[in-house]
Amino acid sequence: MEDLKKKRLINSVGKDVKLVLQNGFIYKGKITGCDEKSVEILDYKSKSYHIFDFDYIKDLEMADGG
Repeated sequence: MEDLKKKRLINSVGKDVKLVLQNGFIYKGKITGCDEKSVEILDYKSKSYHIFDFDYIKDLEMADGG
């Protein structure tokens, strides 16, 4: 993942995000935690927490500047 995307995630805890993974799966939720290697989101559909390594994230979408 590019440094700009990592920086955006790290600085956007508490914001909404849509993640597209390398396998094509899409997750929408709120960022609840983030460090230099992974991001944790509260998935709106399953109402559960997921942790994704940056290496598995293909793309992301955020509204309102994040």
